[in-house]
Amino acid sequence: MKFEVVTPIDGFEREKEFELSKLDDFFSMIEGVETGETIRLMSFGALKSLEFELPEDFIAKLEIENISDLSIFYIFVLQAQTSDSSMNIFAPLIMNNKSMKMGQIHLDLHELGLDSLNDILPKF
Repeated sequence: MKFEVVTPIDGFEREKEFELSKLDDFFSMIEGVETGETIRLMSFGALKSLEFELPEDFIAKLEIENISDLSIFYIFVLQAQTSDSSMNIFAPLIMNNKSMKMGQIHLDLHELGLDSLNDILPKF
């Protein structure tokens, strides 16, 4: 499925379209139509989900009418040593499967009640 980029994706600001390929229930990949560069993704539901609201201008750009039309992914950076892999949970990709538009949203830690990243780490 091909998605038009309507809000830029960090590091891929020039890419206007991505092709989505589902790998399994948790992982997917997008490939830039012009550059061929790939980004690995993890499904939003694969981890404990955060609750957040989308700004009105973001909703308008993606032409969002119903939340059930959306797929949400975290960008997943896979390293040779698994323990060095990382994921950006505070800047998910939102894809509207109806309008075929996508973009990245940067979540505000203060609005999420996570003023300090230590708030999400387990306490020992």
